[in-house]
Amino acid sequence: MSSLPATFQHIDGWLRAHQSLWKIDTFVDLDIPWKRGYPELARYLARVRLAEKDADRKADLIEHFPFLAPCQTWLRAPSLSRIMERDKAVPSYFSVGIKGRKWQQITAFANVTPIAEDYLEWCAGKGHLGKLLAFQGNTKVHSLEWQQSLCDGGKQDAERLNLRQTFSHADVLKGEGRSALANAHCAVALHACGDLHLELIKQAVAAKTPVLCLSPCCYHLTKDEFYQPLSQTAQQSPLILRQADLKLAVKEVATAGAREQRLKQLELTYRLGFDSWQRAARQQGDYLPVPSVQKAILTQGFDAFCHWAAKQKGLTDFIAANPFAEFESIGEARAKQVQKLETISQLFRPALEYWLILDRAIYLAENGYQVEIGTFCEKSLTPRNWMIRATR
Repeated sequence: MSSLPATFQHIDGWLRAHQSLWKIDTFVDLDIPWKRGYPELARYLARVRLAEKDADRKADLIEHFPFLAPCQTWLRAPSLSRIMERDKAVPSYFSVGIKGRKWQQITAFANVTPIAEDYLEWCAGKGHLGKLLAFQGNTKVHSLEWQQSLCDGGKQDAERLNLRQTFSHADVLKGEGRSALANAHCAVALHACGDLHLELIKQAVAAKTPVLCLSPCCYHLTKDEFYQPLSQTAQQSPLILRQADLKLAVKEVATAGAREQRLKQLELTYRLGFDSWQRAARQQGDYLPVPSVQKAILTQGFDAFCHWAAKQKGLTDFIAANPFAEFESIGEARAKQVQKLETISQLFRPALEYWLILDRAIYLAENGYQVEIGTFCEKSLTPRNWMIRATR
């Protein structure tokens, strides 16, 4: 455990020292919020056109501002060792109905999951991971899932494939998984969100579950307004994280096609243009969040988007006296600034996720587990490729 707290302290110090660069609300702020603290960096962003490739942008920024260099350190996460006994060939029909990338994630996760007497699959969905584990070792798997329809579908699949897999409808946030954890040898969770994976960790510790393998996801999906650290080490940190700050940890796109990137850029421009319009029309400076929009509306142009957004926010009475036209160019300018601000905050994203992973890992170590952390697959397969593997 000794290296985990030391690594945490190193990351924590760097994140705290420069938190004004990444704890920002890019849609809310009309100006660079940290320009007084980092005037040279602010002038640099205003002056240059950032490189198109992410790696080139990082290299340019680190060359001019060496204090950003530690961001490279937290990108090199170790890979977890593969469990060689899992080389049993899996029939192709096992992956029927599962998207290719998701099935690859499942197989990669299973390949680094220890052999166990039995498994408990947490937040199982239709139990695809459990299905694979049950087949590979002819092992009993108990899958917990909140949605009854997914339990029913998973049960049908298990019976069709003649697997030793059972399903239980359970709300794990209400403690309905505790007895199952107390009777499980190994608990697994692939991409359990926010409070769901936090509850798994806390309940597994309480139940003294011998083996725990999980890949955390969506750290910001929590009931708490501010992050509540698990480990004693993290509890001693002065760093305070809002839900918006936690969202940065998962704010990245591993792969995106050209069309998807164009639509994303267009939506950003339209949203910021509308935001500038509503501030001017209402003569108020606060940001109004707009709901998710159908992509078809984006293709109809800025005016159509603004009419839709104004209707969503009850602002249609302001349209006649406040035309939309001039605000599209304002949106374009703001979008460029937001992208520059996010280029800086993204440098801190890997370190923040590492900080959160370490908090979970150290908590397990504090409670008697031998803990390994690392990646279970390449980032191109899923950006959430961290895995915590713990045994006691």
